[in-house]
Amino acid sequence: MNGRNSTSYEPPRISRRRLLNTAAGLTLMTALGGCRPVTWAGARPQQGTAAAGADSVAEIFVDYEYGDLKEVVVGIPYGIYPDLDAVPWLQEAIKVLPESEAAKLRARSGQDTISLGKYDVMEKENLALIDVLKQYGVKVWRPEMLSRERVAGNFGEEYVLAAGAEEQYTRDPILVIGSNVIENTMGSLPRRADILGLCGLLLDRVLDSNAAWVSMPVADYALMLGDGNYDKTLFPVLEGGDVIVLGKKILVGNSANRAFGSSELGYRWLKSYLSPQGYDVERVPLTEDILHLDVALSVPRPGLIIVCPEVMSEGVPAFFDGWQRIEVSREDTRYLAANGLPVNPNVYIMGYNDHFDGMHVQSELEQAGIKVHRIYFAAHNEDGGSIRCSTHPFVRRLAGA
Repeated sequence: MNGRNSTSYEPPRISRRRLLNTAAGLTLMTALGGCRPVTWAGARPQQGTAAAGADSVAEIFVDYEYGDLKEVVVGIPYGIYPDLDAVPWLQEAIKVLPESEAAKLRARSGQDTISLGKYDVMEKENLALIDVLKQYGVKVWRPEMLSRERVAGNFGEEYVLAAGAEEQYTRDPILVIGSNVIENTMGSLPRRADILGLCGLLLDRVLDSNAAWVSMPVADYALMLGDGNYDKTLFPVLEGGDVIVLGKKILVGNSANRAFGSSELGYRWLKSYLSPQGYDVERVPLTEDILHLDVALSVPRPGLIIVCPEVMSEGVPAFFDGWQRIEVSREDTRYLAANGLPVNPNVYIMGYNDHFDGMHVQSELEQAGIKVHRIYFAAHNEDGGSIRCSTHPFVRRLAGA
């Protein structure tokens, strides 16, 4: 932590010109190349396991949402909430949150999770998740913890005020599909700094592995902020929460919310990148109150989905025709009812909170023969993320596939 008491910090008002200048500088910095350059500080070690030996090529591979999970990144709950008063368009963006949770976000405007006492509560929830993962022999990595100074040093203080920073939801800054590792250009302006905490880990774990490691095209954020509002639709942007991996079938969510989530151009970029490798990439349009596809859809095992059809603008993908459905309401969906994590086809981890107790979903999963681990994840859920959001697999392979 940087030692600044953000609760007493008086943020300057941000003019449109200053924010555009910051965005232009951010575009130049990003053009220099994703996680390159980086000041090496080392990735945080895996929990309870040794690193892979230096005498072998480390594997990166993810084939199915429900494949056997072997290695995963769990986020760090350091975050800086953006100043909603300084950046009015964020008021529109937070339509993806239920009003009860959006009110909390407004109250935390400009503060960070440590000064709010939220960091320790979220980390307790993270450790409960890690404990379950360790029961199944899953190796767990954690990102390097950021500071306000590091984020501001890369992007400028105006950016920190306008967008904040986030490290908990490691699902979104990258994609692992097959042996492809993709650094995403993210659609949500408040998530631009996420990748900084993962740079050391990616260098340590992905470099010299079997993976093809690429970055998405750079977005011109100045143009996305051109009229004082923010519009993700102008450039290819992707967030990992929108991408569901089902063998060679890839589903990509596309929320109608213009400020958060992936864009149609992002879907088209991913399709153009993966199609030569034999992947079938399909877009799944979502209503504006839904952030990511994994908020509305989970695939615990073949033949079974947890889904909210109501928020899928063009219906549930035909890929799932004939599959058993556990349907959840729109309200429960917005409280993260479907954002669980399969460990394998027989084990599922789900979060619950004071608004969604999860008993209906748990009961139906257990009737289908799946063992369910429940974790109280309310401190995460109130920010719009849950179990899947907080994790990203490096190794996940379906047995026998």
